[in-house]
Amino acid sequence: MPRLSAVDQAFFLLETPERPMNVGALLVLEPPHGVPRGRFADRLVAGMLECPVGPPFSYRLKPGLLRPFLELEEDDRADARPQVHRYSLPRRSSLATLFRHICRIHTKLLPRDELLWQMHVFTGLPGGRVALYFKTHHGLIDGIGLIRIFTGIVSDAASRQRPHAIWEGMLAVPQLEGHETRPAAATRSLLGIAADARLLANDMVRLAWHQGLRRLGIGSGLAAPFVNTPDVLKTPPSANRVLGHCTLSLATAKQVAKRGGAKVNDVMLAAIDMAMCRYLEERGSPPDAPLVADVPVALQDHGGTGNRITILQVPMGLPGSKPAERLQRIVHETQQMKREVSVLSGDSLMLYSILEHSLASTIESLHLGELPMLANVVISNPAGFTERVRFNGAEVELALPISVVGHQQVLNVTVTTYAEDLHVTFIALKEAVPDLGRMADYTVEAFENLAADVARGRKKKIKAR
Repeated sequence: MPRLSAVDQAFFLLETPERPMNVGALLVLEPPHGVPRGRFADRLVAGMLECPVGPPFSYRLKPGLLRPFLELEEDDRADARPQVHRYSLPRRSSLATLFRHICRIHTKLLPRDELLWQMHVFTGLPGGRVALYFKTHHGLIDGIGLIRIFTGIVSDAASRQRPHAIWEGMLAVPQLEGHETRPAAATRSLLGIAADARLLANDMVRLAWHQGLRRLGIGSGLAAPFVNTPDVLKTPPSANRVLGHCTLSLATAKQVAKRGGAKVNDVMLAAIDMAMCRYLEERGSPPDAPLVADVPVALQDHGGTGNRITILQVPMGLPGSKPAERLQRIVHETQQMKREVSVLSGDSLMLYSILEHSLASTIESLHLGELPMLANVVISNPAGFTERVRFNGAEVELALPISVVGHQQVLNVTVTTYAEDLHVTFIALKEAVPDLGRMADYTVEAFENLAADVARGRKKKIKAR
């Protein structure tokens, strides 16, 4: 029987019209050879509608035993047709035009008495291209689950035996076909439950103790949440969103990571940090302390499609520091985070994340804008595709995630891999960052400056030898 984890429940319980908990994926497809451009979208939609609706997209919500908690039930007769919507953009519309339409759709709450997903099909792009925007609820699936499903429905071949659709869900994932897509509730003894509760309590005490020692400067541990925030990043909650995007070289990121003793994720944190600092300085609100990123971390026992994650805070570079120095500080911080994650249980980390984000939601709902914010930005990296892929025979030119801007946040940045590129997708509250494209441009420049500074440092070390 499908079930909602504690994190899944939180995404439903904390949702508001200003903070919709929708996640999505955008695919831009080039028509296959031999298919008339004017008929590509019709053929694509017709083929997808032949596909069944599978879990988790065949699940419906129902009231739980205890209100306001919710439960899931399988709809064996789920029909995709009412969930598919078509749009004709003005001829040869740009990506920016597409982004504006997606932002309007993305923030509308999904009706809870219907299936918790929608497919939006756009025509009118240059060259007869078609864009597919799939929208669902974060309480139903996380980024890793979406990537797993996409991996099952795409191919590196120009043709497939049958069409596929995103709403097939886990039916399209061979390695999990026929298995429960969410962790089943284990039957445990009272002694087992007591042992789990004791472990949870011990972990929470340990986590708080380490944070206290860190604040006193005599220990290490996770960075404490709730930080001072530049005024530019403070704005009342709103349903207005803007999207931005840039592309970076994966090979260059790996080279910078190798030279700097870092991971690609560290490199991206540093580049985004540099871009944000520049943007804030130009807006007259330079940070006087390291910006802090909310970083989602997938737990090792993640399974199926539900949310088995924690979200932890990572301080970034010191204001005014050089790019290579900024990277080294971030490496130090992420290593501390990984050490703590390695010794704490997954349930403890999930509980910690739920508590801090519930507090952030309470602060926002009470309009206590003068209090510190949970973090300054959300930055995640749910992987992607190592090769160029096709969807129902059409080449995927662009594959971007469309994420959530949660409570006490105005900016979410998601980094995904597609073949030789890193795609950076920005989504923000329009009132806070109306010119989000500038931040995307600054990220490209910051990435280049970081690569150059790390290379210079490498050469100096070689000469010193």
